[in-house]
Amino acid sequence: MINDLSPLLLIHFLSASYAILAGAAIFLMRKGTQTHRVIGTSYIAAMFVTVLSVVPVPATVMPFFGTRFGFFHIFVVVGFISLLFGIRALRRWHTTRDLEWLRAHQIHLAYSYAGLLMAGFSQMATNPRWLVVAPFETMTQFWIAFAAVNAGIYAVAIWLIQTRIAKGDPMRWKRTRG
Repeated sequence: MINDLSPLLLIHFLSASYAILAGAAIFLMRKGTQTHRVIGTSYIAAMFVTVLSVVPVPATVMPFFGTRFGFFHIFVVVGFISLLFGIRALRRWHTTRDLEWLRAHQIHLAYSYAGLLMAGFSQMATNPRWLVVAPFETMTQFWIAFAAVNAGIYAVAIWLIQTRIAKGDPMRWKRTRG
């Protein structure tokens, strides 16, 4: 399974796996604590490694105009931008203490995590290397599986972000519950 991965893909796989675990921990923990900052910083670092380690990997599906870049490299750009916006929003919040910047930080990094889950579960659902599915007989079957996995994860992410993060006080997780 992972024994035949190139060193770059192995780094990508390991950093993405760590980011999935760290992101889940962050989602479940109280925000603003030292633990949140440490795990959050490690999540950001793991995501940068995840994103940057896959850029040089040649596309195997839908390469663009004979280049090594393909359809899935678009998601690398989206993930990188989401991370940058989340970091920028946190820096702005630290400077201004405007709670809308804190909310923006939470939303951007929640979408970053959703994108990570979408990429990971898409691979599990569509790549026979992971032994979850048999090879698809047609590209139509591939795209149906890809779309179904991503639509499901994205729908749950939007619901969680809109009901749990985008509304209410962005500092609510910092306060002690009584």
